[in-house]
Amino acid sequence: MKYLNLILLLILTSSCSSTFYLVRHAEKAKEPAANPPLTAIGEQRAEDLKVLLQSKHIKEIYSTQTLRTISTAKPLADFLGIETQIYDAKKQVDLIENLKKIKSKNTLIVGHSNTIRHLVNGIFEKDTIKKDLQDNEYNKLFIVKIGLFKPKLTIQNYGK
Repeated sequence: MKYLNLILLLILTSSCSSTFYLVRHAEKAKEPAANPPLTAIGEQRAEDLKVLLQSKHIKEIYSTQTLRTISTAKPLADFLGIETQIYDAKKQVDLIENLKKIKSKNTLIVGHSNTIRHLVNGIFEKDTIKKDLQDNEYNKLFIVKIGLFKPKLTIQNYGK
């Protein structure tokens, strides 16, 4: 009976959890200044992100409208056959509230150096990340796991 209860708890916990993967867009070109594409290094980082997340059961992908964020999400979206949903970076509170309603879905969110901190803190529900990412900081993957228990935040480097 003890093992049956443990198995039921594990099933319940895994079926009621969501993991949010948040990244800043990959390395961008200097031109055009208004909406630059990814550099070759940025394109490789987007591929690295795909490889890292392709087995994580991602069901939804969100990106801002910029070419660099969409291009960062594209390799994974194409691999999984998921349409990237566009969100307004100026309406982060709305996005956070919508993301919190997601149950049992793993989600990728691609943002910017000055938005990722707010998104992570909002989903995690704690002001943990204290400052925006540096201009040259592209390699951070923020993982927020929400389940029946206390939310968990992990930060790791990815790509070369």
